[in-house]
Amino acid sequence: MDDDITYIGISQESKENETKNKSKDAPPKKEKFKTQKKNKKVEKFIASTKNRKINKKLIIVLIIIILILYFKPITFLKNKLDEKRFMYSQYNSNYNSNIIDSLIYSSGIDYYKKCKNTLVLPADGLITCHYDLAHQGIDIACENYQDDIYAAANGNVCYIGYSEKYGNELMIEHQINGMTLYTFYGNLSSINVYLNEYVCQNQVIAKEGGNPQKRAEIMDHDGHHIHFEVRKSKTQHLTLNPTLLLIK
Repeated sequence: MDDDITYIGISQESKENETKNKSKDAPPKKEKFKTQKKNKKVEKFIASTKNRKINKKLIIVLIIIILILYFKPITFLKNKLDEKRFMYSQYNSNYNSNIIDSLIYSSGIDYYKKCKNTLVLPADGLITCHYDLAHQGIDIACENYQDDIYAAANGNVCYIGYSEKYGNELMIEHQINGMTLYTFYGNLSSINVYLNEYVCQNQVIAKEGGNPQKRAEIMDHDGHHIHFEVRKSKTQHLTLNPTLLLIK
C-alpha cells in the first residue's frame, strides 16, 4: 500500500537545489549595491535637470556685467560731465534742463522756489567749473590772485577751518524766506571775518587762494580760484546748485 503512494509537490531536496541555482545566478551583493547607487545618481541628475532652480543672484550679476560691457555707464557719465563742464565754462550761465538737473532740482525744490534770485556770485571772475554730481559746487577764477571774496547773502559766520582739500575755508548760515541754507567758501588765501560774526551781502569776507602762479582755466583746478557751495545742512554734505539761486 505504501509503495503505491505518490507525493505531489516539490521535494525538500528539489527546493534546496533550486535555491542553490538561484544563488549562483544572482549577482554578488556588492555589485548589486553599486548598481543601485549608480541608478540613484542617474535618477537624481535627471530630476535636477528637470527641476533646476534658477540662481537669481547669478542672473543679476550677469545682467550687470552685460550692461557695463555694452553701455560702459561709468565712462559714459564721466565723458558727459566733462563735456558739460567744458561747455558751461565758456560763459557764466545756467544749466539747460536734463535728467541729472531735474533730479537735482527735485531734491531741493523748496529751496529753489523760495531762495531763487537771492544770492550774489561771491567773486568777480570766470566760472571754470559748474555744479554737477561729480563736483557739487562751482569754481570761480578771479582776474587777479587774492582778489576779494564777498558774502553771497546776509548771515552769520558759523564755521572757519582748514582742510587738505580746500585749504582755508568758511561757512555762513543764512535765513532766506523761511529757509535755512549755508554757503561754503574754500581755497581761500586769507579770511577777513571771525566766527559768529554777522555779515552782509557783498561784504568782503576773504581773499581768493589756490595756486598764485596762474589763473585757473577751463578744466584746470590748479590755478588760483575759490570753490563755492550752497548746502542744505551744516553737518551733512547736502548741496544745491548755486547757479539756480543767483540773482539774474
